[in-house]
Amino acid sequence: MIWTLETFDDLFRRLDTDLGGMLGRGGTDRSDRGGWPFPRMEVLRTDSEFVIRVELPGVDPDSVDVSLDDTVLRVRAERRVPTTEQGEYLRRELVYGTYERDVVLPSGIEPEKMSARFEDGVLEVRVPHRGARPVKIPVEMGEGTQKALRAAS
Repeated sequence: MIWTLETFDDLFRRLDTDLGGMLGRGGTDRSDRGGWPFPRMEVLRTDSEFVIRVELPGVDPDSVDVSLDDTVLRVRAERRVPTTEQGEYLRRELVYGTYERDVVLPSGIEPEKMSARFEDGVLEVRVPHRGARPVKIPVEMGEGTQKALRAAS
């Protein structure tokens, strides 16, 4: 057998698919490399809003859809295969298709004040909230736990 670049590409593609199946994910999950269908995302919480940013390089802005169902924010987009190109691909690593991802937001958001902006391949969704912060609840220790803690110190 002659080993070529295509042979190695095929081997790694199969390995990715097989290992992905064993690890409970599909072989097309390239989130660790920032690829499709799970582009990188970040969620920032400020005192007044959540800012969700999603990298969507090469996506037509008309194919981006953002919706809110109760407290679940859904981002859906599609990167389409270019139809105007003629020729034979010698290498094809770009991934095309539909992307959909949900972000569960806590209660207290203000949906009527939400906004979304898509610029330079990055979708930014701003979700105002009423500023409620999680409350830390002290945990009391039982009698046996206190003795064990004192003995350890």
